[in-house]
Formats: sequence, C-alpha cells, structure tokens
Amino acid sequence: MYATELTIGEHVFRLPDGVDEDAVLAQLTDAIRAGGGIVDLPGTSTHSAKAVLVSPGVAVFIERITIPDAELLGPEGDGDGDPISQTDWPI
Repeated sequence: MYATELTIGEHVFRLPDGVDEDAVLAQLTDAIRAGGGIVDLPGTSTHSAKAVLVSPGVAVFIERITIPDAELLGPEGDGDGDPISQTDWPI
C-alpha cells in the first residue's frame, strides 16, 4: 500500500485513496506543456478539492510513499519510520 503526495511550489497535497493518479498526472503534464494552467486536485471529500495554478518556474514533485502492511510493522506497531519513495513514474 502507498500514498501519493504532490509538492507544488511549497504546498504538499496528499491524493486520497482510490483517485485515478494517471488522470491527475495527465492534467499536470498538460498544464506544464501548455506553459501553465489550473489543475483540479481531488480531496478527501467533495468539500476539500483544491484548484492549483501550475505555471513556469513552479516546482512540481510527485512522491509515492510506501505504507508498511500490518505484518511489516515492528512489535510496537510503528514500523521502521523510513517510508520508501518510488520513482518509477511513467511520465
């Protein structure tokens, strides 16, 4: 299991479970290729969606963080504290 975080400028957005990540990444890619644009980021509820202006010069980082399964947790249930970042994005 993993969580996907987007860092756009200085703001971090965590995508909710079940979101079509490919669609969000396609919107980001299209905005970047167009020289800027508004990208709608889904929120955890209908009241928490965000619209983000992506423009030239704004850094966009996409990070997939592995969340350990219950059987991978240590005896205290806290794991090792080091999530693993995945960098195999199809962009």
